Amino acid sequence: MSNKKVAVLDIASDVITLVVQDSKFVDNYTFRASREYDGFYDGEFLDKEGIFKVVASLVNECEKATFTKIQDILVGVPGEFTAVTCKDVVIDLGSKRKITEKDEERFLKEGEPKGTSFTCITASAVYFELDDGTMEYALSGQETQILKGLVSYITCENSFINLLDSVAEQLGLRFDYTSSVNAELLYVCPNDLRDEGVLLADVGYTTTSVAYGCGDGILHSLSFSLGSGHIAADLLEYLGVPYEHAYALVDKINLNIAPHEDDVYCISVGSEMAYYNVKEVNAVANYRISNIAEMILKAIKRSVYPVQDDTLLLLTGSGIAHIPGAKEIVAKITGRRVEILAPDNMQLSKPKYSQVAGLLVVQQKQLKQKNNFNFITFIKDKLFRRK
Repeated sequence: MSNKKVAVLDIASDVITLVVQDSKFVDNYTFRASREYDGFYDGEFLDKEGIFKVVASLVNECEKATFTKIQDILVGVPGEFTAVTCKDVVIDLGSKRKITEKDEERFLKEGEPKGTSFTCITASAVYFELDDGTMEYALSGQETQILKGLVSYITCENSFINLLDSVAEQLGLRFDYTSSVNAELLYVCPNDLRDEGVLLADVGYTTTSVAYGCGDGILHSLSFSLGSGHIAADLLEYLGVPYEHAYALVDKINLNIAPHEDDVYCISVGSEMAYYNVKEVNAVANYRISNIAEMILKAIKRSVYPVQDDTLLLLTGSGIAHIPGAKEIVAKITGRRVEILAPDNMQLSKPKYSQVAGLLVVQQKQLKQKNNFNFITFIKDKLFRRK
């Protein structure tokens, strides 16, 4: 095997996705597959044993397809299992000098939350402040003695980590954890938008995560259990549409059209063709998407950090971002400018891949840091090795 392969595991509320990338070649994805599972609701997995079966199946398929033994996997933690805490941090460097990477690491570590029920998985700066009061988003080449700033810490429930660690142990894997929402904001959202402050609403199958990000950190995040699966459930409850048909209908919905009374959506489920009235289906979808938009607005209003009225809201995820007309409903109800967020990646260019794309970049950054460290260690070893 010439190159070691690493992978990311995206745990959405309806599917688990495994993507393998080369540790040396960026954007070289050698394997990608997804499996449906029972998912989670209100912060609880509905079938914990099913998690092991799905991950085992994906890893087994991957190793057969790539002839590679996967060991290290970066797991994206969904918003429903995380919490955000922001802290003002101050450290004294002893004298005025250039800030090093170790200084920045110490700074981020300084205010890390501690607890028995959670683990800190991400620390990132919203902004830094130097001696002269200058506010900075990056520290490259900067000098100061006293380094101040606001740091965003994301913690993960230990129940989530313990469950996934048990899966890793049974499969002989090593799991590392990071926030999926943070990965989206840092590496899918454009930098210029984030520096000004930006809102993100990732609507999935049974969950929605809303976050307010600025600089390299998240100031506010809140998740609730509503998504496109509720549209399907409504079609079942109000129109009597069989669930398999309702699930397929969600991908057909177009809220921008003005249907005639006899217009129908045509869907194919297996070998069966079925037809449903467009006007009736759209009325149900409109109601539920409006409900989701109202909850997004409530989540934004709960931010302890003021969100400006002109702050852009990015809509992404597998739930409603692909439905024509959904963006307009969210914009009307939240009173905000809304744009669809999709990764700038030819292989992962749809909103439903935003979390996966973000996680892959997080892993690429980690690999780069590790490789740089290994290279420096190698050079030092060569230069200073004693015979």
